[in-house]
Parts: sequence; C-alpha cells; structure tokens
Amino acid sequence: MTSTAEIAEFLAHEAELLDDWRYRDWLGLLTDDVTYQVPVRIAKERDAGDGLSAEMFHLDEDLRSLELRVERIETGFAWAEDPPSRLRHFIANVRATPASDGGEEMAVRSNVLVYRARLDRPEHDLLSAERHDRLRRVEGGWRLARRRVLLDSTTVPTLNLSFLI
Repeated sequence: MTSTAEIAEFLAHEAELLDDWRYRDWLGLLTDDVTYQVPVRIAKERDAGDGLSAEMFHLDEDLRSLELRVERIETGFAWAEDPPSRLRHFIANVRATPASDGGEEMAVRSNVLVYRARLDRPEHDLLSAERHDRLRRVEGGWRLARRRVLLDSTTVPTLNLSFLI
C-alpha cells in the first residue's frame, strides 16, 4: 500500500533536482509517455467554467520536447538562464489516491510555490499553483506520467518560463 508520505518524498526529491538544475536526472523520473502541461488561466465569472483554457498553454510538452529543453540548457546558449536562476520549489498539501482506472498509478494533487531570483537584483518572482499529477510505479519506483500545473495568476509573473514548475 502506497502512503502519501512516500509520494511526498518523491515530490521533494523531484523539487531538489529542479532547484539544483539537475534536469538530466529529473528526466529519469519521467515515463516515456509523459505529458506536462501548464494551461493559460482566463478570468471568468464563476458559472462560466473553471477558468482554464483547453486550447492555450504556457507549456505543452512530451518527453521529446522536455529532452530538447534540457539539451538547450546544457549547451550554455540558454541566455535566459546564464547565469542560472536561483530556484526553490516548496511543495505542500500533498494528496494521493489510487487512480480510478486501477493499476499501478496514483492520482496526486499538490500545491507548489516557486521562488525565483535572477542576477544580483533584489526583486524575485513567486509562482503559486496547484499540480495535478499521475504517478506510475515503474520497476519498483515512482515515475511522473502526467503533470497539469494550474497557475493561480492569469499572467505569468516572471519574464519567461525557462524553468519547470
């Protein structure tokens, strides 16, 4: 039986890899069929839907496009991240339940706050979101099969999304 603490430990390890810019290691936490989406949030009246676009995304990635992102960062020509941002991912309110379709998957919801500092400036960026993940047990360990990041703001409060949430 999988515990929420086990899932929280996986998410904490993932956050550490992202904070340390160990994206190559982070790719090892993904399934071959991973999807990673950050839909655009739209301000709507309460009865007009959930306020998330079904057609527009800040990020809409699969394993290959995520690998290309990592390769670009590794080239040293990712000017938006040279010098690299200082990142800190805070993961909270982890809720994990067995996926409704059975099998070796868990439906996971968590809240994330990402702190980003750039260069020598005193300003920083904060991104707040809820993540809806699907984790799959593969060869005895958990792997990320799907992530949907629901940003709390309607505009991205940072100059670019050259990092992962």
